Amino acid sequence: MANRLLYLLRHGEAAEDDSLTELGRRQARLTAARLAEVSFAAVHHSTTTRAVQTVKVLAEVLRDIPHYPSDLLRECVPSIPEHRFLTPAQAGFFTGLSPGVLADEGPGQAAAALARYAGTAEEDRRELVVTHGNLIRHFVAAALGAPSHAWLNLADYNCGLSVILYRPERPSVVVVYNDVGHLPPELRGTEFPAELRV
Repeated sequence: MANRLLYLLRHGEAAEDDSLTELGRRQARLTAARLAEVSFAAVHHSTTTRAVQTVKVLAEVLRDIPHYPSDLLRECVPSIPEHRFLTPAQAGFFTGLSPGVLADEGPGQAAAALARYAGTAEEDRRELVVTHGNLIRHFVAAALGAPSHAWLNLADYNCGLSVILYRPERPSVVVVYNDVGHLPPELRGTEFPAELRV
């Protein structure tokens, strides 16, 4: 039975211009050291600047692994939940989005990304996907068989690592979610308020 392990990594901390901050580069370097012994068949990544720069830092350690950029891995809104599923804060988030963002583009992109990058393989394989928080949460919710709006109820840190195991004729398994053990406390969850930082 083939085991396919999909490593999902959120990019490092970024500035307003979408480039990695020095803190984000430190997060990425420590993540590269954490992943140095993993034999990846491929690295797939978002085409945003922050994701591309994170991959460049990783590539200094993870050498000779083919890289595949994809717009499917850009940040998106994976689903537009019914209002009854939303907290007041979440409802406010969706109210603040432009009509273009609320169009079918996000859910369609998220479904296409899941179809392309999730699932089984014919032989044992490990792949790394460097992407964004909403998509990672969407992948994890799907792996758990959770409702499509469950991605809203997860938090993920910059350079947090999640791993999903896919095997033929078995349910997917979330092996790790938002692992930041490779980062010192001061580099964990810097984009979140104190109550969501652990």
